[in-house]
Amino acid sequence: MSANLKDRTIVVTGATKGIGRATAAALTREGARVVATGRDRAAGEETRRRAEAAGSACLFIEHDVRDENGWETMFAAAEKQFGPVHGLVNNAGAFFVKPLADTSEADFDAIYETNVEGTFLGIREAFRWFKRSGTAGAIVNVSSLMGQVGFPNAVAYCATKGAITAMTKTAALEGAQMSPKVRVNSLHPGVIWTPMITDQFGDDPALQEAFAAETPLRMIGRPEYMADAILFLLGDDALLMTGAELTADGGRGAD
Repeated sequence: MSANLKDRTIVVTGATKGIGRATAAALTREGARVVATGRDRAAGEETRRRAEAAGSACLFIEHDVRDENGWETMFAAAEKQFGPVHGLVNNAGAFFVKPLADTSEADFDAIYETNVEGTFLGIREAFRWFKRSGTAGAIVNVSSLMGQVGFPNAVAYCATKGAITAMTKTAALEGAQMSPKVRVNSLHPGVIWTPMITDQFGDDPALQEAFAAETPLRMIGRPEYMADAILFLLGDDALLMTGAELTADGGRGAD
């Protein structure tokens, strides 16, 4: 991969497992300096160990994306450790499936705070730091196939991921007016075998086979595939892309 990310500093939220952990390791293999964040310190330190074993330096910072003040503190620590931040992966997210009639206001508020407000706060803080440092930054917001199409029993999740999709396009238009320019794109995974799925449905090989059978490419998504897509969007190979929706779902959305 020629992502041209060597010596760039990239923040990855939700990096304690799944797509975030895989992205941290993929970035260090490319020579990027990674700031991995999340709420679980033990899991975050494991991400740091794996990322540094794969390549360059990684710093873990305990951080809750819902904490407005925490964003400024985290970016300041990242810059102190590695210099100006060049990219942000807004990956932290929450997920649940529940019929619309059974979804409470508290349920909706909780997922909204993480998925929508957390992403908004990240974009806003990244813009501020890119402007201060004069960096031509790149942001990848991890949305979902369910931010493009409907899915039964997931009204809250679909609503939040749809909001991320629209927010990405608006931020991309503002980022294009900045000097240097800031690119903002969204990634739309399909079914990816991570704890987000297994915590809801169980870690059953038969279920993996069922999901694969429902996918046109007849394969299950892996965190590493999403990491590759994220690296592409962050890097110079995607210089003409902003406000774009990159779907990596094995064809599920096209079926």
